[in-house]
Amino acid sequence: MNKAKLYISKLVYNKFFWQLFVAIFMIAMAVFFIRQEHIEIIKIKDQLSRSHPLYIFLGIILTLVYIAAQGLMYVHSFKALNKPLSLALATQLFLKRNLVSIFLPAGGFSSLVFFTKEIEKKGVTKSQIHLASTLFGFCSILSVVVVAIPVLAIALLFTKIGTAELLSFGFLLILTAAFILLIYSVSIKGRAYRWLSRIRPSLSTVLDDMVNEKINRRQFWITLLVSIGIEVIGIVHLYISMLALGLDASWPAAIIGYIVMVILLIASPFLRGLGAIEVSLTFVLQQFGFSILAAATITLLFRFFEFWLPLLVGLFSFITKKDNVILRILPACIILILGLVNIISAITPAIPARLRMVKDLLPEDLIVTSNTLVLVFGLILVIISIFLLQGSKRAWYAAIFLAVFSFFGHLIKAADYEEAVLAFIAGSALLYTRKSYRLRPNARLVAIDYMVLMYAVLVVLAYGVLGFYFIDKKHFGIDFHIMQALKAVLQLFFLIDDHGMTPLTRFGERFQDSIYIAGAAVILFVVFSLLRPYFSKPYNSTEDFDLARKLLDKYGASALDYFKVYPDKFLFFNATKTAFISFKLTRHFAIVLEDPVAETEVERTAVMVSFEDFCGQNGFISAYYRVPEQSLGMYTAMGYKHIPIGEEAVLNLTTFTLDGGKMKTTRSAISRLTAEGYCLKVYKEPIKEGLLQKLERVSDNWLDALNQKEVAFTQGVFDTSILKTQTIITVEDGEEKVYAFLNLIPDYAAGEATYDLIRKVCDAPNGVLDMLLAKTFIYLKEEGYTAVNMGLAPLSGMDKVNITQKTIKYAYENFKMFGQFKGLRKYKEKFYPNWNKKYLIYSHNYHLLQVPSALKRVSEGK
Repeated sequence: MNKAKLYISKLVYNKFFWQLFVAIFMIAMAVFFIRQEHIEIIKIKDQLSRSHPLYIFLGIILTLVYIAAQGLMYVHSFKALNKPLSLALATQLFLKRNLVSIFLPAGGFSSLVFFTKEIEKKGVTKSQIHLASTLFGFCSILSVVVVAIPVLAIALLFTKIGTAELLSFGFLLILTAAFILLIYSVSIKGRAYRWLSRIRPSLSTVLDDMVNEKINRRQFWITLLVSIGIEVIGIVHLYISMLALGLDASWPAAIIGYIVMVILLIASPFLRGLGAIEVSLTFVLQQFGFSILAAATITLLFRFFEFWLPLLVGLFSFITKKDNVILRILPACIILILGLVNIISAITPAIPARLRMVKDLLPEDLIVTSNTLVLVFGLILVIISIFLLQGSKRAWYAAIFLAVFSFFGHLIKAADYEEAVLAFIAGSALLYTRKSYRLRPNARLVAIDYMVLMYAVLVVLAYGVLGFYFIDKKHFGIDFHIMQALKAVLQLFFLIDDHGMTPLTRFGERFQDSIYIAGAAVILFVVFSLLRPYFSKPYNSTEDFDLARKLLDKYGASALDYFKVYPDKFLFFNATKTAFISFKLTRHFAIVLEDPVAETEVERTAVMVSFEDFCGQNGFISAYYRVPEQSLGMYTAMGYKHIPIGEEAVLNLTTFTLDGGKMKTTRSAISRLTAEGYCLKVYKEPIKEGLLQKLERVSDNWLDALNQKEVAFTQGVFDTSILKTQTIITVEDGEEKVYAFLNLIPDYAAGEATYDLIRKVCDAPNGVLDMLLAKTFIYLKEEGYTAVNMGLAPLSGMDKVNITQKTIKYAYENFKMFGQFKGLRKYKEKFYPNWNKKYLIYSHNYHLLQVPSALKRVSEGK
């Protein structure tokens, strides 16, 4: 039960899950809207067929100008960094990113990190590409405000002012004021600058360069000007769509409709607002006097110009170039199109002649069932296309099944051979590219509980069959026999047409609804199980952790080894279970703690190769944190990059003494505190409950004073179940009140000791930490230890930093999890330790830009 609650809790707070849910809801909302408003696709098709060819041609030409303008935006974004880029390459970059943005969370923004290789060949680094792309995205948003404010204000002056116009105008005024305040705050490095840098450290480099005028301002303004031109093209596109259909075109309707569309596009979590934009734009156009049929037709034509045509050109840009990525892109696009065709076909009246032919051959129930399932599977296919792009093997299996069903479903429901041909092409494309789908979840990572699914289906069927069999005739007007009851349940269970089963009483309605809900829940469970790798994390058994501890006893050699088997970690073993890697997951990052644990470097390298395969199959990006300098050769040989992230203080106890002039200040503090009645006490395990309660009060006071939460990963948290098994050293007064404490933890480096938590109350006397550490070092020296590891401190500065290294530096200066180490550096230096460099190992510079926030999340348990 606890595991189930934990799993549900993770699901509820899983951002990806809610993005997916909203995307499905948007499309379902569009289907519901069409059915509810009785909009017939046939009538829309007829109206489109009568559209004016000249305006259609003009709209297509304008789309080509729109595409070229997007490329021009990229050209000037790169020129702002003094990096020239050809218009052809920039346009191709836009087309590719625009295409994949359909399948990505946060759409256009997350697509800005893709397709960098061609640009890198021109001598542009990934960091510079990231910065130019950020400028592109920033101008794309800012231009909406710049265009909308004056144009909408003029429209409101010369037209009748309605609620929709006022709300839009008011929203844009607020948005503009917010932008002005944001820009001003960033320019003076005020609150907005600090807030943006804290939530997204990679953005700090962009903000710094803008403030320090490293970005060519003239090129920035040109980029914004081109982006404004693109917004104007969008408005004109909507206006042309009205003219093409022979309707009375309205500039205010075009302006407000376009603004609403762009806002939804920016806010869209998945599929670029597909469904929500169609419904919302249709609704807005209705407010300007267009009939619902005319509004829907204008919307579809506009979306053809602004969405579908650029998408098709982007697909063509892949096809015309020999690139393996097409093997991933093309099938996903075809499946997306097949899903949309399924939905449209299911809600569109069938061709009468074909329908009569099918009814002569097949029972009507089968035809109705087929039509409903084509609609449901169409919705699923749209979502499946996202996971196909990511290479999911489960999504591939599901898409094959759905494509095959769609092929037969279209033929059965109304002999729709055109749609069946598309389904055949989709299935063939998937079979041809089957080797491209290798993102297969680890057996422990995810496992569908087939028994749970089977029992759920059986329970629902039994409940429904018995219910219908024994239900009183008055509730449905039917005296069900066993086969009728089974048929009725299957119809309701699979959400198929319930014609002839109209409930006559309130009890009958509730019973029918209960089966609908149960059927929908089971179907959602199946879909979710197919996609479960994206919501789950690995699982390690108690036996895994026991084995890891045994390996540490054999091969451990680091002060961090203790934390490799801390409860917050996941473990990855090699096939022979003789080596393992300790890591944590946050979104798509797998952050590894230090080196792998193994007997030899050959085994460490081998387990890293296996781990990289695991990460590749499951869509994770690996990074290795706090790697010692002596291990760099192993990582460099495997093609990794590295950056220093701090130095570890190791005190030599063989030479440590409190005598001499260097330790005079520390000696004086200890003497003063001793004279005042304070003393050091050492408590061996097991620790009594009374002392643990005292320590907890100290810990809570320390956290409150620093306004911090517990952080983990490379350090522990206050956990009484763990602390009771460790040696605790305290500073107390004569009344046994604890003012400061630390806990000694296992250190697998030979002859070395280390501590984890070191905390004090805010009203502790000056020098209490001096006394705690200095006397602890003397105690450890007496116990026979030759060294003590005092933990990591960040580098005090970087002389020649590039744009990516600056991000790491900023993180250490601003994140609380690093800030506490930074504050201790000078303090540790008073004991004169030796300093050993530690490194972060990563694959690409762009990954490095995301690592600080990833480290922050893993330390906070997110």
